[in-house]
Amino acid sequence: MTYPAALLPDLLVGWQKVADRYKIPIYVFQTGDTYHAVSNETQGVGYLVDTLAPRAGSDARLAQS
Repeated sequence: MTYPAALLPDLLVGWQKVADRYKIPIYVFQTGDTYHAVSNETQGVGYLVDTLAPRAGSDARLAQS
């Protein structure tokens, strides 16, 4: 699924939560003016913009949210 650039800051927050929860990296790709995220880098299309790694100790933060 692709998303417009205006939503990127909010999407990064959500995708980081996914990375933390499932302890997997999330790869964010840009194609034109849209973005998408995948958990398998080889499935990405376009230019790799960011890699969101799971943060250490995120389980406690997730339990509070």
